[in-house]
Amino acid sequence: MKLLQKIAWRTRRWNLKINFFDLFLHDGDGCWGFTLLEVVHNFETRSLLALEFRLPNGANIKQFTIDNWDILFIRKSLYNHYSELDDRQLYLGESSLTGWEKCKLYYLKKIL
Repeated sequence: MKLLQKIAWRTRRWNLKINFFDLFLHDGDGCWGFTLLEVVHNFETRSLLALEFRLPNGANIKQFTIDNWDILFIRKSLYNHYSELDDRQLYLGESSLTGWEKCKLYYLKKIL
């Protein structure tokens, strides 16, 4: 029993979940889609391939909506880059970004 307690104590801060395949067919949120090799580490989700969307139902969802997507685990890094550029534009002004950075920010807004 002491060995199990030591294992439980040493792993108490670990937060890792791995799903190989999830299929959503109108789940509780009305989402359709799938995730392939999803890794959740410290409540941050990354996937090899993921797509979750909602179809219009005439009530609260008026148009086709993509809720989540990820390809080759890049969505989180793209979001971090977008967040950094957006914060810099917000706090330092429009002139703090170069033309290339403005272009990247524009397209990252469209993607994310």
